[in-house]
Amino acid sequence: MDAAGNDAQAGAGANAGSALNRSIMQLLEHVDYRLITGGEDLEAIYRLRYQSYLRSGMCGPIASGMFEDRWDNLPNSYRFGVYFDGHLVSTLRLHYISREHPYSPSVDAYPEILAERLARGETFIDGTRFATDADSAPAPGVLPFLTLRLGMVASSYFGQTAVLTPVKVEHSAYYARIFHAIQRTEGKVFPGVLAPIALFEIPCGENLRQTLERFPFFKSTPVEQRMMFANPAINRLTPLSIVPTAKYLRDAA
Repeated sequence: MDAAGNDAQAGAGANAGSALNRSIMQLLEHVDYRLITGGEDLEAIYRLRYQSYLRSGMCGPIASGMFEDRWDNLPNSYRFGVYFDGHLVSTLRLHYISREHPYSPSVDAYPEILAERLARGETFIDGTRFATDADSAPAPGVLPFLTLRLGMVASSYFGQTAVLTPVKVEHSAYYARIFHAIQRTEGKVFPGVLAPIALFEIPCGENLRQTLERFPFFKSTPVEQRMMFANPAINRLTPLSIVPTAKYLRDAA
């Protein structure tokens, strides 16, 4: 995350022609996203989570060598693997939460922030269990961009109030710089991990529009959005593989 933050600082005020944007666009040619619901691919992302968290001190030893939790199989849960040239390099889980489906790790961890807002009809994307295989990164600092693009695609599809990002406070500068994230809590115990975690909120609306303008590799077509989020298909045994579509919007511009 720190390497990504350094790269992002150079490109935070960038336009579509910046070196950062060109680099990520080129890397997306080698990326596919997989909506994973079962089988060996699911075990692979659980192993990646465990290895990443153990290395960073986010968890202790687990006999199975896999990190999973009670929020993984909820009907509003979307588990993704990010593959570069066919190799798993990162993973992220998203929950779409609303008054009708108020279920996610952040809802349980921060009820004082979210319960009342959900009750009055606000909606959120909750992004958790972000993990990377840094040794397999195609370039320093790029995996957060390639992975967190999933949250931007979700935002374009759901049109929610905000994206919730529970992170270590020391990583907050990256989220503030790239997404204009706002810190809502101090670091506190978060379900399933050892390190203190603070809740950050990324407003949507005009903020999302400006983020997509600054970083066009976050853009997506309606087809990509529907493939990712229209049908969670929890019982699907084979993953649904989705190719990034930002390049088509760039070429059409």
